[in-house]
Amino acid sequence: MPTLVVIVGPIASGKSTIATGLAERFRARDRRVALVDLDELVETIGGFDGLSLEQFRQAQMVFGQLVGAWLAQGFDVIAHGPFFDHDEDQALLHAIPDGVVARRVLLRTTLAVALERVRTDPCRGLSTHPDLLEAAYERVDELLPTMPPSEWTFDTATTDAPTIIDELSRSILH
Repeated sequence: MPTLVVIVGPIASGKSTIATGLAERFRARDRRVALVDLDELVETIGGFDGLSLEQFRQAQMVFGQLVGAWLAQGFDVIAHGPFFDHDEDQALLHAIPDGVVARRVLLRTTLAVALERVRTDPCRGLSTHPDLLEAAYERVDELLPTMPPSEWTFDTATTDAPTIIDELSRSILH
């Protein structure tokens, strides 16, 4: 049975870094793994600038289909993005094969750390705006009590990426 790892967290919490490092560990163990990022899928339709909520929901559904297709082909999948509320979670999981269980990782950090990370990352677009970033962090804090439970939660302001990747690799790939 393929493994599905879902990495969630607010903007600049380290999702891409952890997902990439974990995928490298899977591949080092000769596992076939698809690393899929909701942000990259949104870029295929023009990115977040001017994206309507309806278009974003459609992108989430397509993303879920992509995740399900890779799993159905026997690939492990590491998916990362903002899957915080019930609808986002359902869009992600609607096409996964029977028997596959999502193993969730929640990454947290402070708004101050996130602001510094986006300020020093030239590839960031809209997420560099402090008001948008603050609103995103407030949304995560509001939704935290109702989010699907995570097996692992890490504060990326206090725990570095190699340590997180080591712990996840030990737990998932044993």
